Amino acid sequence: MDIKENILRLNARGGEPIVLDNDLNNMLNKHIENEVYADNIVELRDGLVSDLVDYKNEFNIETVVLGMSGGIDSALTASLFRDAGYKVIGITLPVEQDPEETNRGVEACEALGIEHLQVDLTEVYRFMCKTVSHIDANLPRFDYDQEVDTKIRRGNIRARLRMNTLYNIASLHKGFVASTDNFSELAAGFWTLHGDVGDVAPIQSLSKSWEVPAMAELQGVPESIILAKPTDGLGVANGDEDQFGCSYLEFDIALFGELHGLVNYNLNGTVSDDYSERMKDVYNIVRSRVGSTIYKRFNPSNLNHPTQPNRYDLLDNFDNKIRR
Repeated sequence: MDIKENILRLNARGGEPIVLDNDLNNMLNKHIENEVYADNIVELRDGLVSDLVDYKNEFNIETVVLGMSGGIDSALTASLFRDAGYKVIGITLPVEQDPEETNRGVEACEALGIEHLQVDLTEVYRFMCKTVSHIDANLPRFDYDQEVDTKIRRGNIRARLRMNTLYNIASLHKGFVASTDNFSELAAGFWTLHGDVGDVAPIQSLSKSWEVPAMAELQGVPESIILAKPTDGLGVANGDEDQFGCSYLEFDIALFGELHGLVNYNLNGTVSDDYSERMKDVYNIVRSRVGSTIYKRFNPSNLNHPTQPNRYDLLDNFDNKIRR
């Protein structure tokens, strides 16, 4: 099976083959030709595992804690830490969760041979929503379909309660918390500030549409998890791709087209009229998601001291001196 067949196979959802329009298909072919989508998954895996081993040895921390959502990203992340010799503790953290997602998180821990703990945060989540109801009256109204803004605020509470729990467990075990976000989510700003970002992010440079699923397959992640519909587990919408308005594969094709200078423009700066309507729609989705979430990728925004030399640089120099 060639790389393109593998890409399309690994982006199928529920057994339904993914179909690209002609322009997106041609752009994917260019990415394969230019090795943006490359058959180098073993090399990538070995490099990431080696870096995790170096991190463990440098900072003398051998335990890592991470939330096991039932999705591919957390399962892959756990497998990489496992192979780097860490004690990996996978935590399922249901908050009014679809039981199927939680069960997949347990399945991943068992398949990967890592320790598993479960903390159900539903009660504390509902209590938190009620506690701030005098400020945000819609937050604890669970009995009817909420508007998107309310769902997002409630989803952020879920994510931050989970991260609070993970950090407490990591502290208990003298370890740290792993991030499980991938490159596509990084670009799209598809995470909750102070709710998803941990201490070490091994897969944040990997594309969701190829490198993540291909490496997960290599690592022995169950197929039921690899091909499951991607969700944020926060109850905001019917899956990640529903929120995006396009598939991850379409998103990545357009994103990498822009990053590698392959997208053609009109003189007024809009994407070329020569492209199909679908290509233009997907590109505009990418541009909107990336542009509206720049602040997330620069958080916190540390301002320089107005009258003194750059203290951050001085502190970095001191850090490097100590590490030597």
